[in-house]
Amino acid sequence: MSRILLIITLLCFSLGSFAQKLSIDSLWASAADYEKLKQANINLSLANLNIKAEKLGRLPLIYAEGNVQRNLITATTPVPAIAFNPNAAPGEILPLKFATDWNAKGGLQFSVDLFNPERNLAIKTAELDRKSTALDLEKETRDWKKNATSAYAKVVLSANQYLEALTDSARYAKIVALVGERQKAGRATLIELNNAKQELINKQTQLQEAYRVLQVANLDLSNYADTRKYNTLSSSIEEIVSKLKQGDKNLQLEQLKIDQEKNSIQLANLKREALPTLTLNAFYGSQYYSNSFKLWNNENWYGNSYVNVGVRIPISEAVNRSLKKKQLGLENQVLLSKYREEQGLDANNISARQLNIVQAENVLKNNKAIEAIAAENLILVQDQYQAGRILLTVLNEELSAHFKKKQQVWQAEYDYLLAILETL
Repeated sequence: MSRILLIITLLCFSLGSFAQKLSIDSLWASAADYEKLKQANINLSLANLNIKAEKLGRLPLIYAEGNVQRNLITATTPVPAIAFNPNAAPGEILPLKFATDWNAKGGLQFSVDLFNPERNLAIKTAELDRKSTALDLEKETRDWKKNATSAYAKVVLSANQYLEALTDSARYAKIVALVGERQKAGRATLIELNNAKQELINKQTQLQEAYRVLQVANLDLSNYADTRKYNTLSSSIEEIVSKLKQGDKNLQLEQLKIDQEKNSIQLANLKREALPTLTLNAFYGSQYYSNSFKLWNNENWYGNSYVNVGVRIPISEAVNRSLKKKQLGLENQVLLSKYREEQGLDANNISARQLNIVQAENVLKNNKAIEAIAAENLILVQDQYQAGRILLTVLNEELSAHFKKKQQVWQAEYDYLLAILETL
């Protein structure tokens, strides 16, 4: 019951200054607490880190290297004996061991790509992935805003319906009391009194149903905001509509642009992949050789340093590149076709959404005008019934008609809001 107080007091602006009000602006500001948006923000942070990681890949690779090795069985290498003995017979082989029981190595290793045709592709691809992730975040935000606003509006309209049903039941309870007094005075039959009591039960049933709808709407809103923090909602449907702005871009078209750009970069990079990769490598350190494990003995350490340039020339990859070029060409045709298709759909959808908004606005205005007339008729009928000039059945019909007209206004308000939300 405490949860429902949030909605019941929606239109009761006489609350004290202690009341915590949830406005539509406050609701939108709470989007950062939504789990899917948290996930999308994390993905965006990861995409930014991926760009940094790819850029850091251009920096030289420097690391310390060291190892210690115990040769359990020293390998024997055959060499021409004449290299050590001029008197050796032709073709004579001398087995020699070119290793010690212990050897070690330590130093700094340096490596950097002087030219790598694939490096620019990786960075540009990471940057485009970041743009794509940013679009995902924007889409999640838009979807959240649509759903949260729709849930907020449902609570507002459900509260209106509940308050109207509450008023209707209280008003009809007075009518039943009036009929009871007339029946006692002999100016109304028992049948008329019983009919009035039946109608009151119908009104109470409507009130219970309105209460249920209100509870469901409140539960839906609690998926987007902690409703326990608030006592009332402060924004009307008109205020919500006035704050809504149409989206300025088609996210699907933006995503297709990114996909096309990725495809173009990959096509351009295929030519670069045929170029050789140049790598500069260097080592500065020393090596240890001894038949005993005495690493601290400087006499057994020998300096070791080198610099080289490595070249990698792709050869067999040419076949794969040719096939890849055909694949990317066909993918690009598909993307261009999808882009043209989405452009046409977008233009038509914009026109259709604008027509829907105009129609929904007209329906709302007409329903408000009809409800105003029904409210005027209800006052007249109530006065006539109080004066005893019409039957109770006529009053009941007018009360039901007016309530239905109010419901039509609330539905029209919600439809109008949804039509505007579709443009976000």
